[in-house]
Amino acid sequence: MDEIGHILREARENRGLTLEDAQAHTRINARYLTALENGQYSALPTPVHARGFLRNYARFLGLDPQPLLDRYLTGQGQDVPLTPPSVQEITPETPLAERQDQPFFDPVNMEVSGKGFSAAGGSSGSMLQIVIIVALVVALALIANRFIPILFGNDGSNAVQEISSAVQDVVADITNATPTPTPTTAPPSEDEEAAGGSTIVLDGTEQPIVDTSRNNPGAAGATPTPTRPPLPATLDEIRLKVDILERTWMEVTIDGSVVFSGIAKTNDAFEWTAQNEAKIVTGNAVGVFVTINDVALGRLGGRGERYEEVWRTTQ
Repeated sequence: MDEIGHILREARENRGLTLEDAQAHTRINARYLTALENGQYSALPTPVHARGFLRNYARFLGLDPQPLLDRYLTGQGQDVPLTPPSVQEITPETPLAERQDQPFFDPVNMEVSGKGFSAAGGSSGSMLQIVIIVALVVALALIANRFIPILFGNDGSNAVQEISSAVQDVVADITNATPTPTPTTAPPSEDEEAAGGSTIVLDGTEQPIVDTSRNNPGAAGATPTPTRPPLPATLDEIRLKVDILERTWMEVTIDGSVVFSGIAKTNDAFEWTAQNEAKIVTGNAVGVFVTINDVALGRLGGRGERYEEVWRTTQ
């Protein structure tokens, strides 16, 4: 097989093209392309056509046509003209030739996307930065939650709540999270408005919101309201159910062991059973709805109020 034809055929097959594909792109009849690949130049109309077909076909296949033309002229017994080096036409289908005088560069740390070059670790780096920021914010919140009440006493609950709200906003901004909606409180009736109470829809059941200061050891002189359901004087056990209506700091102790200490989020629900004593301390009493042995006691207090209450099997 002719050397020029071998080069042309190998280039076409490497590109996965048929002679019909080449004819469709170059507008050169397939039989002339076959003649070029087989070295049958006498089958071409004229030597001028042969050189033109060879030049266009080589460019289509991404080859430099000048060396092939020089070989064709040499094979035909013609002198190769001394012409300045030709500049290869760059087309979208022309592959980039590697220079042998320079070390090969493999961009292992770069990725090509529709918008340009970017570092291969860009996405993971951004995610790592977000994780680090969130971890630092959470750590600061935990430190503040632990030590501010100790430093400021009861007055520190408001500071803890403000810090917790700020942390929640920062985390929401970083992660594009949507704040959790608070439950809707039903409007109070005329009788409840007169008594200073209201109702809330909890688990599909309308429950009264009542004062819970009766069992609060720290609320000296507080007058219990008659709307809070009384508990029996003696209980076999204390089945404590806590529904979180607003975000709050809370600590729960069951029979002398702390079973929860931290930030409780809206719509969280907890259940514990105590044999002797159950205790709750919260920094936002209005957000904690308590049920003891299926008796709904309601919210523990007002918004932003630090509250502590203890229930015992023998009241």
